[in-house]
Amino acid sequence: MGDSENITELLSKLHSGDEAAISRLLPQIRVELRRIAAFYFNKEGAAYSIDPSDLVQDTTLRLLHPGAGPWNNRGHFFAVAAINIRRRLVEHARARRAKKRGGGSLKRVPLEDAEATPHEDAMEILDVDRALKQLEALNERQGRVVVLRVFAGMTVEETAKELGISRTTVKEDWAVATAFLRRELKSYRDTSSMGTH
Repeated sequence: MGDSENITELLSKLHSGDEAAISRLLPQIRVELRRIAAFYFNKEGAAYSIDPSDLVQDTTLRLLHPGAGPWNNRGHFFAVAAINIRRRLVEHARARRAKKRGGGSLKRVPLEDAEATPHEDAMEILDVDRALKQLEALNERQGRVVVLRVFAGMTVEETAKELGISRTTVKEDWAVATAFLRRELKSYRDTSSMGTH
């Protein structure tokens, strides 16, 4: 808890314009940011031409500057960092798809295996992003639950604390949201299959 409180305190100082807070924050947040970035890569790291270290550097440059925030706490910062990493990968996936239009079929990863399978290819990321945007439009809180649990790697308890809701509500939102996302991803797969025949 000491580290968490210290990070929260340093983030507050950073928001107040304290430039010295950056150098004190970097060593404490790098490990967690690397963990979030590594979620998207398999052990061989062959899925992307972008390096996970570049994602971490890009995220720190975007989020760690005087006046950044305000951050409610450590969890809020890492949730925003995870969203930033996801957006960067979506941009990268779109660029790859534009370059390789007409290429071979892309492997898809079932939603329920998302946490256990760090590899996601360009099509998978675009499909998940599209489905998640549809979910957020229908129910913003359910969308945030998915982002915090899958992309920021938060537990049920951490997600509940971050959103100010009960653990039961997080579990209910998670069940409804993942069912919706599975349906959407299946419909994309079905549409894609029909289009190739």
